[in-house]
Amino acid sequence: MADLTKDEILEKLLKLVQTDRDMNFLLTLSEEDLTTLLVVLRERIEKIK
Repeated sequence: MADLTKDEILEKLLKLVQTDRDMNFLLTLSEEDLTTLLVVLRERIEKIK
């Protein structure tokens, strides 16, 4: 995921959590932190399935 921009990572996060809420505050996080958040959320969702 290192080739994704912060905006692209945020887009994937929004799709994953399926919300219409303003999540632009996540852009204050570093790209590394956003990537970590995305990976953790994906792992958690996969465990629920």
